[in-house]
Amino acid sequence: MPEAQPVPVLVGVTDEEDVRGALAFAVAEAARRGVGIHLVHVTPTVPLGPVGQDEIDATGRDLLERVARGLRTERGGELEVTTELVHGSVAPALVEAAVRTGMVVLQHQRMGRPGPVATLSVTNPVAALAGVPVVAVPAGWREDREDLVVVGADDGAGAPAVVRAALAEARARGCGVRVLNAWHYRDPYDELVFDGPAGEAHSDERRRLLTDRLAGVLTEDDGVPVELVVVHDRAADALVRACGRASLLVVGRHRHTIPLGPHLGSVVRAVLRHATCPVLVVDPVPRGVVGAGGAATR
Repeated sequence: MPEAQPVPVLVGVTDEEDVRGALAFAVAEAARRGVGIHLVHVTPTVPLGPVGQDEIDATGRDLLERVARGLRTERGGELEVTTELVHGSVAPALVEAAVRTGMVVLQHQRMGRPGPVATLSVTNPVAALAGVPVVAVPAGWREDREDLVVVGADDGAGAPAVVRAALAEARARGCGVRVLNAWHYRDPYDELVFDGPAGEAHSDERRRLLTDRLAGVLTEDDGVPVELVVVHDRAADALVRACGRASLLVVGRHRHTIPLGPHLGSVVRAVLRHATCPVLVVDPVPRGVVGAGGAATR
């Protein structure tokens, strides 16, 4: 059986905002995987008018070449950088381009920060529909955080696959994993029923059930230190707080059952909007996409 060829890390390049954070993350990820970087820029398909398609495309190619040249210079020619110009709507075009890669890296603008918010409308549908894992990188990201991968593990059947992806990322980084499970019931019943010792007992029971559910995954590789944390809190709030000094936050998306519209789930959407570290969104039900290894291959 022929050996699978390494596939690059795709980075969405835009002329609307600074993407240095996404590029820095992608370069580090590509080095860990031993693959190259594939830069993709999407230009609109324009109707007949004063500016033609050739002129639009020339501007896009110039942007790609400038970014590629900067990466090659920065890495001393050691990094393979390829470029691709595609036409159409940005999110569908990136989803289609992702088929030939092992991971998609996009930069997003956090809520409340200066700058355009339009990137959020691209990140969410790409993360929901791409056939490979998608990383959303906050603007201004630097790899100066604590060596820790945090993963959100809910009560669903997909939790083992999401944790397995986090373990692969931690193994590549040589760090540990914090598995976080948060629980909260509707107000005002949550405080009424689970205040004090009752809440602590409920957390203990959930920790036991989660340990049982993840037992098979956690024994696959005992070389990665794992901390299992169960907290009484809203899931999105707990995950955003937990990623404060983490190098990566891993979450699982919902399975989409129709071809149109993002199906990330409310927790993942909130995390993508507020997280202060890169967020890796994975599909908890692998679809058999062949990649270069690690969490980006399924």
